[in-house]
Amino acid sequence: MQDDVSGLQVLKDGKWITVEPLPGAFVVNIGHLLEIISKGKLKSAEHRAVTNSSHTRTSAAFFIAPLDDCLIEPAEDLTDENNQPILKSFKYKEFLKQFFNTLGDSYLLLKSFEAPKN
Repeated sequence: MQDDVSGLQVLKDGKWITVEPLPGAFVVNIGHLLEIISKGKLKSAEHRAVTNSSHTRTSAAFFIAPLDDCLIEPAEDLTDENNQPILKSFKYKEFLKQFFNTLGDSYLLLKSFEAPKN
């Protein structure tokens, strides 16, 4: 939930775009795991918070994460013989390790989980 001071930005087409606050609205950033599970139907948001030189702003981030041994894979309902997964299944702890090894670089992170090509 934002106040009336902007500061949240998302990366779109290589440019940082300011997310203008909407009174009473919540902003939910979809993470990489939901992008993987949804086979790309939901997109993770590259985002950042920037300071405002004339107004104070408070940010509070909350994360929901599975247990380390939780298996992450594309949803079965979205996979069939014509629509195969492009990423392999992995445990959440493997994801975290790669996230920190790639310094959060989305391209490198997701590339490390690509499924072998048939």
